[in-house]
Amino acid sequence: MKLKNEVVDASNKGIGYDLYRALFLNYGKRGEKAFLYLFQRRVKKYLDFFIVVGRNEYIVEDFFCTCPDFQLNLRSREPCAHIIAVEVAKILKFYDEINTYYADFQKI
Repeated sequence: MKLKNEVVDASNKGIGYDLYRALFLNYGKRGEKAFLYLFQRRVKKYLDFFIVVGRNEYIVEDFFCTCPDFQLNLRSREPCAHIIAVEVAKILKFYDEINTYYADFQKI
């Protein structure tokens, strides 16, 4: 699984209308949500995982996400908004880096 070429091309231009348009046209509401996560700087890179802060915090790693949309609705066939946001954030290098492990924040 990878991002669609039009989204990758638009990502190389930065966060703006071209990216929003490419995300929306290629991924619909999920693309629109991904743009919002990026624009609001909700993508976090910890030492062990990327996290996208939505209603909850979702772990994203290697085109896998812990959100219910990805696990139940998409059944791992298409990327959810969190995966899209992380993959675009990687291209743009537009995420908050947190120099610790996300697992250290979890309650045991």
